[in-house]
Amino acid sequence: MRRLIKTSILTLGLLGILCLVLLSASVYTYTSLTSESLVAELRFNLIGEREYLARLRTGDFCEEEQFQVMGDQWRLDAEFIKWKYWALALGLDSQYRLDRFEGRYRLTSEQNSEPSHAYDLKKDTVLDMGELSKALGFFNFLVDTTYGSSTYNNIDTESVFYIYRTQTGLITRSKMDALPQRGQAGLVVQVTRPCGGVPGYWQRFSVWADDKLMGSFDL
Repeated sequence: MRRLIKTSILTLGLLGILCLVLLSASVYTYTSLTSESLVAELRFNLIGEREYLARLRTGDFCEEEQFQVMGDQWRLDAEFIKWKYWALALGLDSQYRLDRFEGRYRLTSEQNSEPSHAYDLKKDTVLDMGELSKALGFFNFLVDTTYGSSTYNNIDTESVFYIYRTQTGLITRSKMDALPQRGQAGLVVQVTRPCGGVPGYWQRFSVWADDKLMGSFDL
């Protein structure tokens, strides 16, 4: 009997740890909301008639993703999570994650008739916090609400767009794209921020565990 009780306690403990790891991995796909900060940089190159190559940098801004878009404008969407007040009081900040990027037309008639592309930016995890909160319903004790926020602007190949997140959503600022400078030793590229920050041990373990479980579900 004692052995059965010990086995049951151990099983419950392991299940609890597993749930904590999965929730942690899901939370790490979002980014903390504490103050206004830069979340993306966006540039465009013209490759055809109303057709552009969008160059998007996010995260640590070290790697550039490229997307082919059509239209007159671009649009970036993000998903926001607001925790319940008791969680906020314990220091659990609200979160966001980038969700989708796409081209856009000024006229709705063209939006409905002209070709367009949309690209998924979010990372999949075994547990999705937004879907989990909806499934729990009355028993949801963490998430107050989830909602989407978007920002869009006219495409300009001579500008660089800076997308910021605020406490309530996304905003965009832009400026003329600075041309590369040439020095005595050749081309000089100015670097304004460091790359490749090292994630914490818990974040690395959580994401590793989530990747392993995601792989087991892909059988």
